[in-house]
Amino acid sequence: MAKPHHAPARAAEKPADPYRDLESRVALYEFAELSAKVSKRPLVLFFGRQSFCDNTKYLYLHLVESNPGYEVLWCTWHEPVLRQLRGAGLPCFDLRADMASTIKLLLAAATVVCCENPFAAFAMAPELVGCIEGARKIQLWHGISVKHLDLMLVPHMDTRDLGFRTAIRYAMRADHLLSPASALDDFWVRAFGCTSLVRAGLPRNEVIVREPSARELLGAELPAAVEAAVRDTSRRKILLTPTWQRGQALYVSTPAFYERLARWAQANDAVVIGKTHPFLQHLPLPGTLGEHLHFVGGGVDLYPWMSHMDAMITDYSSIMFDFLLTNRPIFTFDSRTQVSYGFEPDWSLVPDHAFRYAFDQSNMDAVLDANLTSHPLAASQRTMQAALYETNPASACAELAQLVTHCTSAGVQKTFDVIHPEPGAARAA
Repeated sequence: MAKPHHAPARAAEKPADPYRDLESRVALYEFAELSAKVSKRPLVLFFGRQSFCDNTKYLYLHLVESNPGYEVLWCTWHEPVLRQLRGAGLPCFDLRADMASTIKLLLAAATVVCCENPFAAFAMAPELVGCIEGARKIQLWHGISVKHLDLMLVPHMDTRDLGFRTAIRYAMRADHLLSPASALDDFWVRAFGCTSLVRAGLPRNEVIVREPSARELLGAELPAAVEAAVRDTSRRKILLTPTWQRGQALYVSTPAFYERLARWAQANDAVVIGKTHPFLQHLPLPGTLGEHLHFVGGGVDLYPWMSHMDAMITDYSSIMFDFLLTNRPIFTFDSRTQVSYGFEPDWSLVPDHAFRYAFDQSNMDAVLDANLTSHPLAASQRTMQAALYETNPASACAELAQLVTHCTSAGVQKTFDVIHPEPGAARAA
């Protein structure tokens, strides 16, 4: 069997040599056959990003704290995450340590929970994806999107590309997919082909509407100066979150914009906290521009700090829809003034309620000044919030825990039929 990579891809859009390891690709089907038949343990495996964050983090912590009667493990390739979780006494598994043990663990799992494409979560190793074929697979994803995802990209991409097809095939393997509102159901089905949708909130949003626990602050650590700025109640705090674009970086991801925003913040006695996208965390941080603009890495979980923010500036990152729960202004760069990729962002993918203040290079300062305090879209934002989140955001983990428990019980208890031939039937034949 070909040996899978021990480090995940930085981003699923550009896998390294997708034509490698034909034997590994064949092994996907062989391990899938094993996984479909082998008996399962009451074991739930959670997979996240390269840092401890996102929806799987919060559901994992909820289950660990609730002692559900089955084993719960966080699985990772990344040594810093392992040290972090082990230091906090949290159950975790090192996927790199021994591949034979990794495969045995995956084959035994009754339930697997992801928040990104298994293409990245499983380090582009086809045989590992095959190992979870018999498990119940729950996809939480990482937010509401105005991007075309996975199967929706087929009209835009070259399906002859093996790397693209592989990523899409991995993404289609979910048995259940989280959908926080009926207005989004069609989008998820079109994106992932999964028709079993789970109505609940996004687990990461719980800490926007309530105080985080000590364990929920793991992965959310900030440098001392940044934390002090976030906790400073005398200044407005603006969260800057450019997203990952498929094409060139937009204006809000350039040094010129950072310098301009720092000048605006200084003039308005505000502080800006900038966060790079997780796919771009390999790039150097832009740095700190005085005391009014700070940057944190893409792996830092800012959700426990989001309620401290007074406004958000983004382009079309999914985090803006989570930020709606703060009821505070959202400013978006008008990307159509600088086309990055022709079919995105596609605002028709979300309900048509005014919830953001759009700006371009010519009017950013004026748009911020006109709307930051008065916030004329406050009521419309609440309408949008209700359209996107149909359940209580604070109970997301408790509701999803019921699904995890059901899937795990069903996965362990194999159903089977017993045939009782009629007495004498063989003699009569």
